[in-house]
Amino acid sequence: MIKRLFLLLQFLAFIAPIGIFLMYIIMDEGDQFTYEHYWVTAMSFIPFIFVLLIKYMFSDLDQNKKDDQ
Repeated sequence: MIKRLFLLLQFLAFIAPIGIFLMYIIMDEGDQFTYEHYWVTAMSFIPFIFVLLIKYMFSDLDQNKKDDQ
């Protein structure tokens, strides 16, 4: 159950930067990007990093739980 939740969160957090990047291309009609475009796209990748960090922390707890049984 938790694995599926984290898989869903990873998927959603990974789609956000890609969606933002594609929306900038569509909105600017292919014009040259400015540093703000790259900055916002890069900053939108932070939730994906947090999801991976939380997943790592919870997987460690799951390992300890299996060892106790």
